[in-house]
Formats: sequence, structure tokens, C-alpha cells
Amino acid sequence: MNTRIAKEILLLYRGPIDDSDPQFRAALDYAKSDLELGQWLREQIKCYDAIRAKLRGIEPQPGLADKMVRRRPIPFPRDWSRISQLAAAILISATVTALLIKWSEHGNRSVAGAQEIFVTGEVLDMTCYIASNLSGPEHAYCAKVCIGNGEPAGIKDRDGKVYLLTGEPGQSINAKLADYAAQVVTIKGKKSVRDGFAQLQVEEIRKL
Repeated sequence: MNTRIAKEILLLYRGPIDDSDPQFRAALDYAKSDLELGQWLREQIKCYDAIRAKLRGIEPQPGLADKMVRRRPIPFPRDWSRISQLAAAILISATVTALLIKWSEHGNRSVAGAQEIFVTGEVLDMTCYIASNLSGPEHAYCAKVCIGNGEPAGIKDRDGKVYLLTGEPGQSINAKLADYAAQVVTIKGKKSVRDGFAQLQVEEIRKL
């Protein structure tokens, strides 16, 4: 989420009726942290409310709604290619999350004899990274939410190698990692490999 994306979403915001929508909630939360965007949103809402009040004060002609619908039926096009793409994206995301959680659970088991290393790189939301190649500052808010909600996290070092991050056996590391989402940190941990997937059991996080 960034200012441009938040503004594009909030241009369609109609007030409390939209508050339950996840996209609007995310954009509204972002606006709270951006003073300029917050001011723009307040002016936008004020303008929208003024226009809505004016429109509500207009008395339509009797039978106007029936005439409009009868003379020009409203089409409801279905973009099946777009629907298919969305369904595929959801399926991929769900599959990736399930696999990563499974690997993460394996990683939480004992790693006796594992090599202790230091890795410097960006903390990733692994589901979005693998399914959609999303990372970086523009994905920070989403990554923080996803990691905070328990989805697997990882770290991508400067050479492009990615490690799945796990906690001590029986412990989740997500709450701590969420604060570093999309940030570059150095993590000290025990490296292991399972099913060809590199894992790092976190012992210490150092912010650069």
C-alpha cells in the first residue's frame, strides 16, 4: 500500500457503508499514518457528503426509474477471463500458504547440529512473495498484516537466496517479525534444509 494506491481506492469510498470492505479498511488505516492523505480524505468526504445531500434534495419525476430501466436495460457484463485469473490467484495463494505452513511446522522441530549463520536481507511475506513476487516498501503494509496474522515469513539475502523463518520449537516468531516486514535486517539463526527448502530458526534480529 502506498499513497497513490490508497487514494485510488478512497476515491470510491462512500462512507460507513464501505467500512467492512478489506480494501477500504486498509486504505483508511494507511490514511491515518499519512497526514497529507488524511487531509485529502477529509475534504473528499466533505465534498461527497455535500453532493449527496444536494442529490437527495432533488425530487425525481414520477415513474422516472421505470422509464429508465425499461428504455435502457442495465447490462451486467461478466469478464470471465478476469474471473478465471482471480480464481487462479486465490488458489495459488492458498496452496502456497498451506505448503509454507507445513514447512514451517517442520522447521519448528529440533535443528540440532544445524549451522549457525547471520543473514542480512529483507523480511518477506512468503505467501505474497512466492505467489505474486511482491516485496519492497510498497508491499510493507500488506506484508506486516499477513505476517502478523500468522502467514509464513522469510528473509531474502543480498544474493537473492530466500530462507523460511521459524521460531524455537513450539513458538511462533511472527509477532516479532511483523514489525520488520519489508525492512532490511540481520538475523542470527540456525540454518537447515528440508525438502530442498532453506530454513532459518531465528535466534536474534538486528535492525540496520
